[in-house]
Amino acid sequence: ENFRKYRKMNTREIIDNAITSTISRTVITHGSTEMMVLAMLIFGGPTLFYFALALTIGILFGIYSSVFVAAALAMWLGVTREDLVKGDKKPDDTARNDDPNFGAQV
Repeated sequence: ENFRKYRKMNTREIIDNAITSTISRTVITHGSTEMMVLAMLIFGGPTLFYFALALTIGILFGIYSSVFVAAALAMWLGVTREDLVKGDKKPDDTARNDDPNFGAQV
C-alpha cells in the first residue's frame, strides 16, 4: 500500500513510515485486549489463570514480532518495491489462444 502511495521514498523510509502510522492503532488494540485478559487473570480464579497468562504472553510476543521483527526481517531479506507491487502487465492473448480449452464453456 505504501509502496504505491509514496513512490519517491526508498524501502527503509517506507517501512519506517508504515510502522509509525500503525503503532498507535497497535497500542490501542493491545491495551484494550490486554485489559480484558488481565481481568480474566485477576478475577478468573485458578481455572482461567494459566489460560489468561498464556494469552498475555502471546499478545506481548505477537505485537513485538509483528512490529519489530517483521520489519527488520523484510529489510534483512532485501525486500524492494518490485517485490511487493504488481506490475500493470496485461495478459498476452496469444498464449491464451494456444490453449485448446480457451473459450470452452462447461
